[in-house]
Amino acid sequence: MNQKMVLCRALVYLLLLASGWLGINGELTFGLNGQWKVTNANGSISIPGQVPGSVHTALIAAGILSDPYYRFNDDLYKWVARDNWTYTFNFAVTSDFTNKHNVKLVSKGLDTIADVTLNGILIGSSTNMFVHHVWDVKHAIKVGENVIQVAFLSPITYSATRSREYPYDVPPDCPPPVQHGFCHPNFIRKEQCSFSWDWGPGFAPIGIWKDVYLEAFDDPILRDVVAIPYEVGTPIPSWWMNVTMNFDLGNLSSNESVDATIIIWFPTLHYQFTFAITLDIDHEQISKQVSVPQAQTWFPHGYGPQPLYSLNVTLKIPSGETSWRSMKVGFRKVELVQEKIANSTGLSFYFKINTIPMFIKGSNWIPADAFQERITPGNLSRLLQSAVDANIHTLRVWGGGVYEQDEFYELCDELGIMVWQDFMFACAMYPVDEPFLSSVTEEVHYQVRRLSNHPSVIAWSANNENEGALRQDWYNTSRNFTLYDNDYVTLYIGVIREIVLSKATGLPFLSSSPSDGQLTEMQGWVAKDPTSVYYGDVHYYNYNADCWNISSFPKPRFASEYGVQSWPSFQTLSPVSIATDWSYTSTFSDHRQHHTFGQSQMLAQIQRHFNLPSSKDPLIYFKNMLYLTQISQALCIKFETEHYRRLQSILVDGQGHCMGALYWQFNDIWQAPTWSSIEYGGKWKMLHYYVKDFFSPVLASGMIQGGDVYGYSITDRVNLVNASFVTSVWLWTDLKARYQVTNYFSQNISSSKMVIKTPLNAGLLQKAGCGHQDPLLSCFITMAIYHSNSTQLSPTNPIFLASFSEVVGLKKPTIKISSVSKVGSDEFLVTLKTSTIAPFTWLDSGSLRGRFSQNGFLMMTPSLSVSFFAWEPTSAEELTKSLTVSSLMDLY
Repeated sequence: MNQKMVLCRALVYLLLLASGWLGINGELTFGLNGQWKVTNANGSISIPGQVPGSVHTALIAAGILSDPYYRFNDDLYKWVARDNWTYTFNFAVTSDFTNKHNVKLVSKGLDTIADVTLNGILIGSSTNMFVHHVWDVKHAIKVGENVIQVAFLSPITYSATRSREYPYDVPPDCPPPVQHGFCHPNFIRKEQCSFSWDWGPGFAPIGIWKDVYLEAFDDPILRDVVAIPYEVGTPIPSWWMNVTMNFDLGNLSSNESVDATIIIWFPTLHYQFTFAITLDIDHEQISKQVSVPQAQTWFPHGYGPQPLYSLNVTLKIPSGETSWRSMKVGFRKVELVQEKIANSTGLSFYFKINTIPMFIKGSNWIPADAFQERITPGNLSRLLQSAVDANIHTLRVWGGGVYEQDEFYELCDELGIMVWQDFMFACAMYPVDEPFLSSVTEEVHYQVRRLSNHPSVIAWSANNENEGALRQDWYNTSRNFTLYDNDYVTLYIGVIREIVLSKATGLPFLSSSPSDGQLTEMQGWVAKDPTSVYYGDVHYYNYNADCWNISSFPKPRFASEYGVQSWPSFQTLSPVSIATDWSYTSTFSDHRQHHTFGQSQMLAQIQRHFNLPSSKDPLIYFKNMLYLTQISQALCIKFETEHYRRLQSILVDGQGHCMGALYWQFNDIWQAPTWSSIEYGGKWKMLHYYVKDFFSPVLASGMIQGGDVYGYSITDRVNLVNASFVTSVWLWTDLKARYQVTNYFSQNISSSKMVIKTPLNAGLLQKAGCGHQDPLLSCFITMAIYHSNSTQLSPTNPIFLASFSEVVGLKKPTIKISSVSKVGSDEFLVTLKTSTIAPFTWLDSGSLRGRFSQNGFLMMTPSLSVSFFAWEPTSAEELTKSLTVSSLMDLY
């Protein structure tokens, strides 16, 4: 689905739910979205507020708050979340609506603690952001004018009270001071990072964050449908689908029943199935299995097409009323393989999609804004397209954020992006009293039903890092380990796992990430070492190690988190800051850095391999420091990811056979130093351009070890026959390779293969004439893979032999943009010329939004053409005016 289609569909949906009558699904629906009145506890503030929305964005629209991301406003606006707020809406209905046997209020999401009244009558309460509510309001609604109120309690007050009243401490109590956050987020079923995180602000928004409407009906209606594909038959399997229908029986009494007909219809496949059913108090949910033999298989992008089929389910009642639901479904099979590996301790850990073993290439997704209502379908479309454009086929929806909106999963279905779905629990212990577990039960039932229809969703994970936090005593849980261990198992295994398994989604369930997989289960769900490289997945962060030294990286079965920080570009940062903030050591920089020691860690990593900028101009120096953090981050994640990809087919002392790399993190929630590869607003950091290369379907990857050069060919779905692996040696002074060696090879799909091993100094460098006293300082190496017809299959991948603070021969290049021409509806060709080798050549399009085909690259030829893909209408003339180009040597 393109961006225009997404926006059109969203507009139609909003129009349908606007206040007024609408007959759909056999019931009358009255939309309550729109402008409500928002009032604080003492009545001093009373303003219009848009629904869906939050108090913060209502205050912004009213001019009471400015940009919440501006400078220190995240601290200045903490008063909003500490107050209580009430939403009020007046509407009128006629007797056609109120005379129906059933009248319900449907709220798709309240954030978070709220009492809902209609005409002064309490009709329901909310304690969970992640559930939808259907409340009976027949007794409260009336013909003519009605008043609905949603009274929100401060989430800060609620969480503190819950923590104080709980019989024992459930840590952690508060985030580190550097995060400028709120305390006790684990006591409220709300977006955990909304109380702050080490990459995001703490606003703890309040509001009606999803659609709300009334519905009226006489006979039972179809509430929702869950469609799960599965295969039947061998050796030629065919697709079936288990269709589970959930009904709202309305006021049907316990001794009444309704005979009805269900029609399950795949319009494009011309399959229709009709079933006679009986609805009663014992049959509010009914499942039917249907054969869909002509359905084509859904694949992640890069492995095949993504066929999606309309599925329409209609409930027909003898009275003549009908109720229907429509959705898009796909057919795919998912397996998580954990089996013995020859010559190794432990088990494998890899995904098979439609029987194909896949190296999972991806990243971790966080909320794209602190205020969910500001995330438009267009925002999502641009971000998810940026994943596809960078060869990412998997995103892990991280467990400290939100279950994403429907459009996110629909786009993932269409783009072929697989989703590893966490449940929303992260980096904490959690209470297990009856109210909390009851709320979680409702949440998990709802979210599993909602998300199971999407072929993009390939795994469920109960939490983020909580097993490791418990076992490794992050929060002093060793004081009563048995207590917290029992709580852990009660919540994640006794509640969440049991619900997921009962839904028969056909997807793997992971008790935590990271975990030891099957070993975790055998050891009572809290493994003795949840970080073992021999089992499951690992998270790895080591800010003290030199990331150029690959021996510092683990050799796991699956790397589901790893990362280092960088700052966003000055263009992204400047709108939320002022001139006095533009220093690496300013108060603003310290305030924006939510990771303890983050500034010093980035600086230390840079200084290992680069000289600091030489400019005496404070602004130029600051911009150059931002650029250096992005170079350093891009190289660190490149080296680590290539290490994991090389290990795909390799065991070293029983370690390896790595089958997944999900770097931390994909996107940003605001303008700050974080681990992301895409800045807030969508601009690609240098890292994201490197992601495009190191996740290339065919990759030539090299490393230096023990005085030898190793070159590996890594391939996904390409079967290489008589391909050529070209290793080139370059002097930093020349725009032409000094020596090349070509190795011919063949390789099976989905594997890593060592193609070349040769001495470095006494071999390649000597033959290239790297005659400096230390040849490592004067030369570098590149590797690339070519098809037998000389077509280049992989990016040209450099190997740096020395730190840039030590290399010899680098000169400040003169790089010019020689031409810009339009070659497509949104594509422009930019031709560059350079006088000498230019490392980390960086093109910037200024205020014009878009991306380049490559960036941050090593320019090694006198002339090079790069494509620019514009995200908004522009011309070659406008782009020429906006473009700038620079390289590393411009810093000195």
